[in-house]
Amino acid sequence: MVQRLLAILTATALFLSTVSLLFPQQLDPNIDEITIPEGTEFKLQLHTTINSKTNKAGDRIMTTMIDPVAVEDRDVLSKGVRIDGHVGEVRPAARKGKGGFLTLVFDTVELPNGQKVAIQGSLTEVFSSESGSDPNVGPEGELKGHGANRKEQALIAVAPAAAGAAIGVGTAIMLGTAGVLTAVLLPRGKQAQLATGSLVGMRLDHDVTLDLPATGK
Repeated sequence: MVQRLLAILTATALFLSTVSLLFPQQLDPNIDEITIPEGTEFKLQLHTTINSKTNKAGDRIMTTMIDPVAVEDRDVLSKGVRIDGHVGEVRPAARKGKGGFLTLVFDTVELPNGQKVAIQGSLTEVFSSESGSDPNVGPEGELKGHGANRKEQALIAVAPAAAGAAIGVGTAIMLGTAGVLTAVLLPRGKQAQLATGSLVGMRLDHDVTLDLPATGK
């Protein structure tokens, strides 16, 4: 009797598992799964100051959305939604007019219900900066500070000749002159930087699926 009961229970379990494979459980009718496709662009306001001189890789950044994002005529992310990220590679401005460099990686969107969803997004452009600077965004989303201007580049170009002219002078004077040349004629480039309040663009690098309340519910 016991063996027969066990056989029935085993057969029932196998039957139910087969049914669940053939007929998956119905999704929650109160939830819509919405996918925001790769390449979707976001307009964000920065709430963190970033600077290639002071920031390090991994430093967190915070932004909020300026415009809503729609999928098939439905707003799936509203204005004010928080999107966070971090600083990627960083290189400060250097001598010989080399500007600073850093990358920003947007990695999290926080939905109104508090749910955090992983994303991957890249910086595309700077619409405005409260610092008044005009940084350049490269094709891979890297933020670049300006290098030396034309006048500074001309000074850098004549520096070796000026140093060579000093060779005829005594060693102590030559070294001193060279030191002055290095300080004056080889200026640093500008840092890559954005102030709090700057408006920037972000591109979604991969699809992201959100669970949102079903419309009309």
